[in-house]
Amino acid sequence: MLELLPTAVPVVLVAVVNLGALFNCVRTPAERCRYLPKLLWVLFILGTSIVGALAWLYLGKRPESIDCADYTDSTDWEEGCARRSSSLPGKLTTRSACGYRADIA
Repeated sequence: MLELLPTAVPVVLVAVVNLGALFNCVRTPAERCRYLPKLLWVLFILGTSIVGALAWLYLGKRPESIDCADYTDSTDWEEGCARRSSSLPGKLTTRSACGYRADIA
């Protein structure tokens, strides 16, 4: 039984990554898929094993956009923007999709 362990662990890890990427792809809205239509991504994940799964996880979907509904208070929005832009030099003025304006130092 122990002689199968070195072979079983990588197989299980590859299966978990493949299933996770496949479920992630199926649950992602089609408008967030990049480079290929959603059906081709699913076939690519199924057909190429770990390569397709990793390609989907790193390249396949657009990041979620930030929505104003996520922030109920203007200070939450300002703090979120400040954290994301802390590495940028100078003073920034940003405007969210709902029109809120924030000056970030």
